[in-house]
Amino acid sequence: MPMKWVTRSFPYVDRTASAWLIKKFIDPEAEFVFINWPDEKLKPEHGTPFDIKGVELGHKDNKCTFEVIVEKYSIEDPYVHKVAEVVHAADIKGELEKVLEAKGIKSLLTGLRFMTKDDYETLEIGMKIWEALYTYFKIKDLEEKHSEELKKMSRMERLRFLKKMVTEG
Repeated sequence: MPMKWVTRSFPYVDRTASAWLIKKFIDPEAEFVFINWPDEKLKPEHGTPFDIKGVELGHKDNKCTFEVIVEKYSIEDPYVHKVAEVVHAADIKGELEKVLEAKGIKSLLTGLRFMTKDDYETLEIGMKIWEALYTYFKIKDLEEKHSEELKKMSRMERLRFLKKMVTEG
């Protein structure tokens, strides 16, 4: 039976990223519930809470929820740690300028949360944005590791090579 996870409505940077993290690395069958917190009180039947003030999986010690989840579940994936830097910079006040990708991600998610029909659509598209960023970091790493090999390839060969490396793992 899928586990339920609950967070505040109008998902934004940390909530969309955390939901992506949960679904990809912790609970592939996760179901998400949104509440209009603080007007709507958190109840145990809602599910495991995240990114709600005062819960275990929320901001702690200048860390955003995403970082707290990475620590709690001991996620060691290096690309998740790169994504965590972006989430932190985009979500924690005063940190935006510290990570190049943070401003763009924050801009995309600002628009996204107001153009979608509901929180579930925001989450669905937001998860694709986070997966794309995760893949971007993988590609950067692959380009560095295979730089000599890639130099000998045509543009299309490079693109196909990188796509194959990303999709096959």
